[in-house]
Amino acid sequence: MFKSEKRPKLKISLSWKEKMLILISTFCVIAMWVYLYIVWSNLPSIIPIHFGISGAPDRFGNKSSVLLLPIIASIMHILLVVLSNIPNCFNYPVSVTEKSAEVLYKIGKELILLLDMEISLTFLILLWEDIQSSIGNISGLGIGIMFISMAIILGTVVYETIRMRRFKG
Repeated sequence: MFKSEKRPKLKISLSWKEKMLILISTFCVIAMWVYLYIVWSNLPSIIPIHFGISGAPDRFGNKSSVLLLPIIASIMHILLVVLSNIPNCFNYPVSVTEKSAEVLYKIGKELILLLDMEISLTFLILLWEDIQSSIGNISGLGIGIMFISMAIILGTVVYETIRMRRFKG
C-alpha cells in the first residue's frame, strides 16, 4: 500500500515562463483549428487516418476523422493546464516537506506545462503532415517526427525528475 502523505497546499502564481508555455500551447491548438478550417474544403472525402512505422498510410477513413487530432489536443491542453494548478496532487520522486514543497511544486508545474507544449506542438505537426499527405503534397508522415517527439518528451521528464531529485529541501 501507498503511504498517505499530507502535503502542504500552496497557491503558486504562474511565472513568466509558465505563462509563455501556456501561450505557445494555446497557439498550437488554435493553429490546428484555423488550419483545418482553411483546408477543409480542399480535403478529399477519404483521407489517411493511420500511418505505419515507415510513415506510409496504412488505413483510410472519412475526412471528418481528421477532427480527432484537434479535439484530442484541445481536451489534453485544457486538462494539463488545469492539472498544473494542483501540484500538491502530483507524484514526486522525493518526499514533499513543508520546506521543499514550493520548489518541488514549481518544478512539477513547469514539467506539466512543458509536456503540454510539446504534445500540442507534436499534434500540430501531425495534423499538418496528415493533411499534406491527404492532399498529395507529401507521400506520408516523416518517420522521424514521432521518434523525435517521444525523445523530447522523455528527455523533459528525465530532466525535470533529475532536478527534483537534486533539490535538497
